[in-house]
Amino acid sequence: MRHTCSHTVATTHLNCINKPFVYILAQSDIIDTMGISTPILRTIVAGILAAGAATYVASIAVTHRKHKKTPPRSNPPTVSYPDYALSEHTFLSPSTCRTISWAEYGSPVSKNIVIYQHGLPGSRILPVGPNIKGKDIRVLAMDRPGIGFTSLPISGKTIMETAISDVYELLDHLEISEKVILCGFSAGGPHVLGIMFTHPEKIRATYCLGPATYLDDKINWDDLAPGSKSTNWWTQNFPRYTTFDMILRADKIVDCSNIIDNMKNFSSEGDAIFLSENPVEAKGWQNVNYEAYRQGITGYLQSCMEIFGRVSTNPWPVVGDIVHQKGIEGQKVVIIHRESDHLTPISGSRDLVRRLKAAGADAEFIFPEGPEGGHFQALNYGMDYILAHECK
Repeated sequence: MRHTCSHTVATTHLNCINKPFVYILAQSDIIDTMGISTPILRTIVAGILAAGAATYVASIAVTHRKHKKTPPRSNPPTVSYPDYALSEHTFLSPSTCRTISWAEYGSPVSKNIVIYQHGLPGSRILPVGPNIKGKDIRVLAMDRPGIGFTSLPISGKTIMETAISDVYELLDHLEISEKVILCGFSAGGPHVLGIMFTHPEKIRATYCLGPATYLDDKINWDDLAPGSKSTNWWTQNFPRYTTFDMILRADKIVDCSNIIDNMKNFSSEGDAIFLSENPVEAKGWQNVNYEAYRQGITGYLQSCMEIFGRVSTNPWPVVGDIVHQKGIEGQKVVIIHRESDHLTPISGSRDLVRRLKAAGADAEFIFPEGPEGGHFQALNYGMDYILAHECK
């Protein structure tokens, strides 16, 4: 009943502005392009267009209202993934009284501690977890705000600001005082940079694997797959429309059953083949996505708007303009990007290295040879690289 009332209110409000809108529309070039010259017909067509616009906006308002009141989606019965993680945990943030969740991989006693920041969609589930079990590495993979079991940010705080604060609160909670290694995959790349910029003295090395980058005029958009190019363009140029569109398609977005088919449109054929040939890892990525939407799409949506919806005109929260960052002189930063990655542009990673070097960081770009794989294999390659170069 409440939704019906909200629809009526929205429609009534729009009807108040419809009459002058119809008049203006009837005189506009839009009707001219249709070749309609008769005043009565112009008014009728303008009325139809205005009514359609009013209905669409009203439906968006109702859908948004429903989304805000929709309880978290049901997930597979289990909330634990023992085939991947050694253990899973939550604790209450002392500063915000929010829940922060994470999972551990590798060895619980290793001093080679890696903070892992996932992509979008992503979560604390690490698909390469089985590959590092028992090795001399301790990976702490966190759910970012609004993802998995981690609470959304408090009012007035961005996802990135909160995620960075959550990392340092987790280190305090676990009483970890030694320097840690940061590993950010895809959209986790900007987050690990923000973590490093905030307290560089606590960071041993930073790894960005197929990172999301500034989508500005230095980026070769032809590097992107069709689905990725279209999504990024709409998000940058019409962020409000993209937000409403995602809300309208929420049920489809949280359906993770066709993850391999999606790779062909949004990443590369190599990613689809790789996941088809590795069912354990494909199942891992499916679990990653299920956990990403455990609370609905709010956390995912806010993160998308921060990372992709504002980078063409505004710097990322916290990270800002990398060239002017202070205090990161000599900081080890490794960017790993595969040639066949068509989900995040490789030209962006080259520019990211340039910006980091300009700020004084010891930045290195690693470009694995061969066309095989794609975006997702950057995580496999990167984790193997960290084991070989940081865990001796």
